[in-house]
Amino acid sequence: MSIGSTREESTAMAKKPSVLITGASGGMGATYADRFARRGHDLVLVARDGARMEAMAADLRRETGVAIDVLPADLTNPAELAVVEARLRNDDGIGILVNNAGASLGGRFVDQSTEDVAQLA
Repeated sequence: MSIGSTREESTAMAKKPSVLITGASGGMGATYADRFARRGHDLVLVARDGARMEAMAADLRRETGVAIDVLPADLTNPAELAVVEARLRNDDGIGILVNNAGASLGGRFVDQSTEDVAQLA
């Protein structure tokens, strides 16, 4: 009788959590994507620039062999934000969230409309 788990069970238990990264198409988000992929984590990349993310994802897939889903979304758009929220809620493989997306308004704060400021929240 053997004590412990089989190799298949050990491999399944050792699977790293997937990482969902917002703002992933450039800057810090792209750096996080690169680092997590090189450490063997599957990725879900979220940003407005779908074409840029697809190109980055293709490079990372080729270089690291991890699975990468690209989810183009503008998180200031409630319908697109809802898609990302649903993915987080329903995908049990996602264990890490890097919430790197940013939004801003040009000009002075006191000159902004209430609606524009509310959309940033």
